[in-house]
Amino acid sequence: MVRMSILVTACALLPVAGARAQLSTPTDWKWRQDAPAPLAPGATMTPGSWVFVQMPPGWHITTGPGVLLYPTANGDADGNYSIEAEIFLFPGESVEEYGVFVGGTDIDAGDPSYTAFVLRRDGRAEVLKRAGAQTTPIAGWVGDVRGPSTDGKEPVKRVIRVEIGPGSAAMSVDGKEVLTVPRQQVTVGGRFGFRVGKDINLHVSTLNVTRRLAPAPVKKD
Repeated sequence: MVRMSILVTACALLPVAGARAQLSTPTDWKWRQDAPAPLAPGATMTPGSWVFVQMPPGWHITTGPGVLLYPTANGDADGNYSIEAEIFLFPGESVEEYGVFVGGTDIDAGDPSYTAFVLRRDGRAEVLKRAGAQTTPIAGWVGDVRGPSTDGKEPVKRVIRVEIGPGSAAMSVDGKEVLTVPRQQVTVGGRFGFRVGKDINLHVSTLNVTRRLAPAPVKKD
């Protein structure tokens, strides 16, 4: 199998306080918020603001309203491909979603459309389809993905992977498949990036997109 990969890396360790003032928002990313909120300078939040900074080797995100974030340089993903992100969720009270989205269209302006593969703090997973002003759950909050750090005192590491195949879209967490939906029920061609709900604090360590270039095997009768 021949593959072409796009690799973006990050880390989950916060810099020392003196270095935070030098952090800046990446210039090769865009975003769309669920509601207006000012972007904080650096990693220091002010009331009502939110944070999105490049924190080499990666990014840190602390939301106010929910947001879509996507890289502009790597274009769209289409066909059969996979997307994987390593995410560290920091302690907090918000039970909003976090994860990745694919199939993004009309995000810069108009009514956006996308499919999001997300988790909640309680370890349950869901697939959400946004079409214009309407968001529809394709697969309800299922599973019970728990790890060694769920006491609310330390960041919880999750590896979210989505495999887009000829007939299905499958989501796995920490190497274990948690749900599968028919491909025709979701939108998979378009922009890709992160979907982060309201009042979530997280850090991303990898965002990998692998496009499958080789044809799939043909079944013989």
